[in-house]
Amino acid sequence: MDINQIVIIISLLSISTVVVIVGIYLIKLIKELRVTVTETNKIISSVSQPVSSFSEFLMGFRNGFSIFNSFFNKDKKEKN
Repeated sequence: MDINQIVIIISLLSISTVVVIVGIYLIKLIKELRVTVTETNKIISSVSQPVSSFSEFLMGFRNGFSIFNSFFNKDKKEKN
């Protein structure tokens, strides 16, 4: 074998090994990312439910307060 062939074979084996290792690392990284996104989604959904119910409570309170004010505004308008 010529020295050029040996260098080419060694460099191809080195590059192939690096590509395989990087591919395995990317697969593990994608799996971990999927788990992280799933856990984050659970956390966000558990936080959004109380926030949503609190928002609904405030909207109901605001609507009730505006109705309450409308009763008193009618009394003031009728007196004028």
